[in-house]
Amino acid sequence: MKRLLLLLCLAVFGCGTHVSRNPDPVEVEGRVTLKSKPLTGVTVNLQPTGSGAQASLPVKNGKFKGSVTPGTYTYYLSEGTSAADFKAIPEKYREGSMDRQVEITAAQSLTLTLD
Repeated sequence: MKRLLLLLCLAVFGCGTHVSRNPDPVEVEGRVTLKSKPLTGVTVNLQPTGSGAQASLPVKNGKFKGSVTPGTYTYYLSEGTSAADFKAIPEKYREGSMDRQVEITAAQSLTLTLD
């Protein structure tokens, strides 16, 4: 009976975890180039490596823009409307990497240069 009461208390009152609210999103814009040429028809994906929230920003004529929750991110590119541009992207940029991190704290401009 005591165990049941303890379990009930934990279920009702939680285990002492504190849920925090993410900061308000900020506007981020940027450019993506491959061998000095702007990409188009792909998507820049920001994957949080600490705080933050997943964001996907479509690229058109080498530019992207959107709302992003402040935090620390790695980025990768995925196919959008242009399979040809996506196929030209080196494999290492098709998934996130801890070697590529960006810190977003306020509205800012990013430049992503792919080799």
